[in-house]
Order: sequence, then C-alpha cells, then structure tokens
Amino acid sequence: MLKPLSRPLALTVGSAVLLAGLFAVPAAASADVGSQETSDVAAATDLRINEIETDGSPDWVEVINTSTQPLDASGFVLTGRANAVTITLPSGTTIQPGAVYVAESSTFKLKKGDKVSLLASDGTTLLDSYEWGDFHLDTYGRVPNGTGEFVKQTTPSKGELNPVATDPGEEPGEGGDDTGWESIKLNEVTSANDDPTHDAYELVNTGDTDVDVSSFLQADSTSLPAAIEAPNGTVVPAHGYLVLLSNQGLSSGGDSVKVYRADGSTIVDTVGWGNADAQPGSWSRCADATGAWAHTAASSFGASNATACAGEIIPPSTPGGGEVSCQTEAPSGSGPAITGGIAWPGSQNPVVSDNECQFVTPVSGQDVSGLDIDPSAPDVMWAVKNKSHVYRLIKSGALWVPDTTNGWSTGKDLVFPDGGGQPDSEGITVGPDGLLYVTTERDNAASGVPLESVLRFDPTESGAVLHPTQQWVLTADLADVIDPVKADSNLGFEGITWVPDSYLTANGFVDQSTTKAYDPKDYPGHGTGLFFGALEKNGHLYAYALKGDGTFQRVASIDTGLPMIQETQWDADSQRIWAVADNSSAGSTTLLKIDANGAFVVDRIYNRPTGLPDYNNEGFAIAPSSTCVDGVKEVIRADDGNNGGHSLWSGTISCDLALGPQGPNPPAESTPTVTATPSTVQAGGTTTVVASGLEADAEYTIVLRSEPVTLGLVVADADGALTLRDARIPADTTAGAHTITLAAASDPSVVVASTPITVTAAATAPSGTAPTPANGVAKPSSLASTGAQPLPVIAAGALFLMLGAGLVVARRRARGAQA
Repeated sequence: MLKPLSRPLALTVGSAVLLAGLFAVPAAASADVGSQETSDVAAATDLRINEIETDGSPDWVEVINTSTQPLDASGFVLTGRANAVTITLPSGTTIQPGAVYVAESSTFKLKKGDKVSLLASDGTTLLDSYEWGDFHLDTYGRVPNGTGEFVKQTTPSKGELNPVATDPGEEPGEGGDDTGWESIKLNEVTSANDDPTHDAYELVNTGDTDVDVSSFLQADSTSLPAAIEAPNGTVVPAHGYLVLLSNQGLSSGGDSVKVYRADGSTIVDTVGWGNADAQPGSWSRCADATGAWAHTAASSFGASNATACAGEIIPPSTPGGGEVSCQTEAPSGSGPAITGGIAWPGSQNPVVSDNECQFVTPVSGQDVSGLDIDPSAPDVMWAVKNKSHVYRLIKSGALWVPDTTNGWSTGKDLVFPDGGGQPDSEGITVGPDGLLYVTTERDNAASGVPLESVLRFDPTESGAVLHPTQQWVLTADLADVIDPVKADSNLGFEGITWVPDSYLTANGFVDQSTTKAYDPKDYPGHGTGLFFGALEKNGHLYAYALKGDGTFQRVASIDTGLPMIQETQWDADSQRIWAVADNSSAGSTTLLKIDANGAFVVDRIYNRPTGLPDYNNEGFAIAPSSTCVDGVKEVIRADDGNNGGHSLWSGTISCDLALGPQGPNPPAESTPTVTATPSTVQAGGTTTVVASGLEADAEYTIVLRSEPVTLGLVVADADGALTLRDARIPADTTAGAHTITLAAASDPSVVVASTPITVTAAATAPSGTAPTPANGVAKPSSLASTGAQPLPVIAAGALFLMLGAGLVVARRRARGAQA
C-alpha cells in the first residue's frame, strides 16, 4: 500500500493530467492509490460527491467513501454537463473508509447552471450528482460529509473533511454578512405604481439582533436573482421592518417576490399573488411574519400590519398564496372562459392529492406540467416537470406519491440523445409499446431557441438518468406557426397523447395531407396509431405519424376551440380527445369527436370546477372507467406554479357523459370491463374475476401486475362474458396496490380492460387450489378442461408454446382499452 498523501499526486488520464489528492480522515484511516489488499470492498454506491469548486484555477471535484470498508474506484467517471467534460479515475484507485479523493484536470471546466455527475466504471450507472442554477458555484460541500445538503464553503476544504455548516452568504467585505437571515420574513407587497412604495416589498425581522441584508438577492416570478434595491438602507432592525423596492416591475395581474441569500439558491422567503391581489392596498401577512396572506385595502409599509389587517379585507382572486419555499410562480396570464361552456360533470371541489413540496429538485421548485395515467396500471401515473425530470407516481390512499422502487424515489433526469442538454419536458404519454413519449418546446440550456420535438424513453432503464431511444424534431414542420424567436420558445408543445388507428379508421378520419380517408398503410413503420401534440401558441392539436427511424409526417392540424392549449388526453372510454386550457382560458376544457365529414370538431365545452382555483393548471389525467365507483372516476390536474406547495389536484368526473355517436360509422361493440371480488385480498388468498363486453367464444388471459403473473386462461361465452373463480394471488406478492388486466390470448400485448386490486401481507402459506372458471368454455388443450388453469403448475416450455414468449417476459406495458 502507498502511504497517505499530504499533497496531490499527478496522474495521467488520457492526454490530461489528473491531480488525485488522497487524504486520511480520520487519522486511523488512509486513502490509497494501489492494489486492493482486502476482500472487504465497499459497494460503488458508497462513493458520493462531497465538494465542488468552479473558480477555474482549476475546477475540481472531491468524492468521499462513506462506507466502513475500502472502495476500489478504478475507472469511475466524473462528468460536467455544460462542456461535456469528463475525468476518469485511474486504475488502482482505492479509497479508504471515510477518506476523500480530489480529482481535477486542466480541461475539466464547469460553468453556470452546470451539473456534476459521478458514474460507475461502466460509464452509465449514476451514483451521485449535483446541479446548480444560473450562477457560479464557487465552493460547495456536503454537511454532514457525504450525506448532507450542499452548502457554500467560505473557505475551501479541498482534500479534507468539510467543516460545520458555513454561512452561504458573501465573504466579509464583499457586500455584507447576512448572519441571522433565518429571522427575516416577507411581510407585505404591493404591485401599485404609487410612490414612494412603487412595486415595494417589506421585510420583517423576528429576531433580537439587527440583520444586514445587503448581500441578499431578489427575483420576481420570471427573473433571475439580482441585487436588491435598498433606498432605505440594508439593515432590518431587531423586531423591526425594512421597505425595499423590487428590482423587477411587479405585475398587477399576478406575480411573486422571491428573496435569496447571496448564493442565489437559498430561499429566504417567497410570496405569490393572483390577479389584482396586491393592489389597491397591499398583499399582507395577518399577523406579522407568521400569518396567512390577505389582500388589505390599506398599506402599512414600515410598520406592523395589525391596523391594516383589522380593516377592510378584499377577497383574493385565488386562495392561499406563495408562503412556502417550493412555490414556483403565482398564476399569470389569466383570461375568460370559453363561451358556451357547461358545468363540469363531476365534483366541483377538487382537493390536493400530493404531499407538500414533494417534487422539488436541486434545479427548480415543483413545475409539474404533464400527466398521464398508465393505461395498463391505473394506480400508476407519470408526471414530468418542465425542468428535465420525470416521476413515476403511485396511488397511496388519497395521494399520488413517488414510487420508491427501482430508483424512482426522487424521479429521474431526462436528457437529449447526445446525453446532455436540458429538455423542457412539458407533456407526457404512454405509447402502445409501454414507452414514455415526452414533448419539448426548447432546450433549457439554450432557452431562447424553440425546439419542438418528441423524445421516446424506456422507463425500465436503470440508473438516475433516462436516455432517449429516439427523437423526432418537428420544429421545421411548424415554421408556419412557431417563429425562431425567444418568445416562441415558451409557446410550443405543452401536451401529447396517442390515438389508436382503429378509432380513426372506424370513424372515417380524413388525412389532411391526402384529403382522403386516413389509411395507416400510407405510413409504414409508424406503429398502430398517431401522436397528437398540443401546441400552446395557437391552441391546435397536430397529429403526426412518428416512424421508428426518426422520420415523421404531419397528418392533420386540429382547432380545439381553445385560443391556447396546455394539455391533451385520449379518452378510450368516451372515444373522445380532451383539450385542456390553464388559466389563459379560466381552466376550460373541450371534448373533441370526429364528425360525419371525418374532421375533429368540438363536441362539448366544460367549465372549470367551481371550487378549483384558477391556477396555471397545465397537467390533466383521467382514470379509466374500470376504476369507476358510484358512477364517478378520478381526474387529476397539475398546477405548474404549485401554489401553497401543492402541484396535484384531484376531483371526479361522471363515468357516463351521455355522449352521442360520431363519424359515419361509429363502433358498435361495447367496451370491455373487468372486476375482481373481493378487491382486497391477502397474499395467497383468492379473488373472483368477472368480465363482460368481450368477443364471444374468444380466449382471454388474466394477469396480475405490476410484476406480471398470469392467473388463468378463460374462453368468453356466447354473450362475451367470463368468470374466473378463486383466482389465487401468489403468496410472495408484495403488499400494496396492484392491477388485474385482461387481454386476448391471441394478442396478449394489448390490454383490453383492467381493475385495481389491493394485496395485503400473507399470514400463512396458501393451500394451493386451482381457480375454476364459470360462464366460459374451456379451450381443448393439454390443460384440464375446466376453461382455465393456474399457470404456475405448467412447465415453462409449455407456457412459451401456448402463449408466446412475449406474454411472460414482455417488458412493455400495453396501451389500454381501444375501439
């Protein structure tokens, strides 16, 4: 073994020189570069990023072994996103328990808004990462070492353990010392243009010591943090007030004030308000510093809000406010509802359905934009943030929370095909292949340039980053709408949904590119349906045949009746397409059908539920009718501004909208349904599965998911109905929410109906009784002629011969019930 180094050692990494500083912490533990002499080697996941320096002289990254065993880090990779730079740790790099290792290179340059990632020796498995906003990072380190949050280091601790948390404000002499910043709160704001409080905000000091805020930064709902404007000085006296002027004009139509420490990322306090809520008078805290925000008719700048709060209170345009740190922005750009709207056909008072601030990432607040319920598992919903991030959400009681399995606990980053960039991920849908299709309207690393595209991701990819398997760049095709200017980079694709060819052809949909009836054979390689993108700028849907080789063809442009659109959803149950607006049209939605001329037209206009705040509700997902209870099913909306710290709002919609036929040849067949009774079963117990609306005399496979387990095969009777009695739930099934799906045995990749089921923990091993079908006809085969068999008793070879390998090992989930 080499002795611990007291200074960096120069190592060659390709053509670059790597300075590897290895330091012993504590004294009894040494960090060595050399061969490993013990079999007790730590796992790769025990290596974490511990400190980062971006001052350019040179930039460096320090990693730490958090385990109690030595760690062989040979070949591990550090990357910087902005400049696509890498450092590979040399062969023979062993880091002792608790020791740190410093890697630097003259070519390893980090920038504003950059991201450092630590990858395993395979070059793809993400072990750790840290991303920062549009500012130079200087020196940031984890406190506690290896496990804590990153805080600014006033003095770099390169090659040593980071000291206790240091003040992330500026160094003394560089604009002030913000010691005591935790005592500072926003207390009052006005958007009125009246001097001397023109666009002013007030800070209150709840502490016993004066606080100098000269190093503070401020932003509004859209600007970057910048120096404060302080005509009244920069000291907030103990238990006193200080009035500052906004460095950005504050909008009377809704805006926010965000106050930061000098690092530009640590929020001191933030508040948002709706249309006309901060004038006349003020948007005030009642009581000072701690109370709820209210629109007071009188202002009280420089003094307590007590008198103003005791006077006239003007009802706010939106309830709540921005009094939580994760709020992104107040509602803005509000407009009138679409003329001719009728009452929302469901609950009028949606409730929040996520935990407060559950979508926050290092790069942004919540920013949840697009939603889609997985058609093969109605207890799973996918959500994207417009900051390059996707979540797999599962139902937990009344809430939708991040899945904690398979690396999904904090969601996963999205990148472009080159492995870099920052996709402005606005819309998401699950394709018929079970893959995720995500729209972008720009690359946030080049935010002033429009980039209309669709990215395809495999959600089963391991690691913390999803890499696209294909990209369709549609910008040039939309040149008749989207101009190559900065303003249009925020007016592109906001939503996406997939519509099956079977529905389009059955209803005589006309292909605008040929002016004839749509014929899927005209688009070889496009799959079994079209993707409809929702373009915000003109409120239109654009139907595209996306081919596997990355080429595409526009099939139609559809007027949704909305001047601007934020989301779209194919509704297989109603055989319609939803078009959804945010507060730009007061939350109106339109429901589109195909008319007798083969064109999509507005069938219904619905008003926003009366109890739903008029927020920037950009996401919309509707549950399948297989989940209907008492005639209603769930609808979820996503507030992109996450007012009050919540992004998701859940309500209901009637399962029967009393819709009429559409197109020249409306489909005659009924919609398949399936139920399981009981719907809560102990692992190892049984349930009875009943289905109807099926093809007569056809054979169906019944599968328990998430991990596919086939419960049995049943042949539907002459009325298209079947029953599988005593279907055994495997004893090793994980307790929690699951789904039972139904698919034709001839095409098991297409799920035609599904129903939720809850599995509780097993008490004892099951006795093992085969399920017995009723109302069905057994298929003649080597199976017992009961109409169904529990497949665990069949040899693997026979199973593959009967059902095809895809039924057992398919890793794609199928698009749900289709016409």
